[in-house]
Amino acid sequence: MNLQTMSSVSAELILRYYENEPMSFLEHMDDEAMWYGPAEGQFIRGREEMIRAWSREEHPLTFTVASMKTRANSAHPSSCNVMLTYTVVTHYPNGHDISVFQRTLLCWGERTVTDENGRKSKIPRIMVCHISNPHRKHDEDHIYPKNYDQVYAGHHVMPQQGQRLHFHGTDRSEFYYLSDSILWVEAAKGGRHCVLHTAEDDAEILATITELADRYPRLFLRCHQSFLVNPNYIRAIRRFEVELSDGTTLPIPEKKYTAFREQAEKLL
Repeated sequence: MNLQTMSSVSAELILRYYENEPMSFLEHMDDEAMWYGPAEGQFIRGREEMIRAWSREEHPLTFTVASMKTRANSAHPSSCNVMLTYTVVTHYPNGHDISVFQRTLLCWGERTVTDENGRKSKIPRIMVCHISNPHRKHDEDHIYPKNYDQVYAGHHVMPQQGQRLHFHGTDRSEFYYLSDSILWVEAAKGGRHCVLHTAEDDAEILATITELADRYPRLFLRCHQSFLVNPNYIRAIRRFEVELSDGTTLPIPEKKYTAFREQAEKLL
């Protein structure tokens, strides 16, 4: 299995799941797959049983996933493990939002299938899905935490929105960030890489400052040859520096000061 491909597939399935489209995720399960849910005691075996369980669920919840990172390894060409870490915010109808840091392990294995014409092929299937950081389960809940705010005192976070961005990490990780979660970006490794700085963590990616500036001109402003800033986090612009909401201060070359200030004012 190609580790990068399986990382991307895993991330896409989890993201679609939290967009309330669980069937793609369930259809990738093996017939005898095991699912360990995030609540204590949640365990389902077999794809058909999972589909039946989700089909019975009705809920008014929506979710936001931010700062997703994937790591993959493999001990055999026909199998691999993908670990996904991310923040998931559960939005309740009463306006209450609860955020938790989640870890999900997907264990993939190849299965040989025969189509209607008798041709055999190998397809990847999820053998185990294990969602860690379990919380106490409400008696009336089955799959989704419809009564989550009654049994778990989660913490509030600043809402993260914006465009979903995908980056390749220098350590073969895959990163999925919402654009509003990135505060600033700095050049690394002599300009060959970048480091993304968020409120939660930092990530070194396989891209240059110039590539990001050209790819996302409305998401990031270039205040310096080595730095990009998210205009949503600009607290103040002074001669010759920009201060961000987290207290970070970045330089602005004197020759670029006026142009940068005018760009920032337009976007803000």
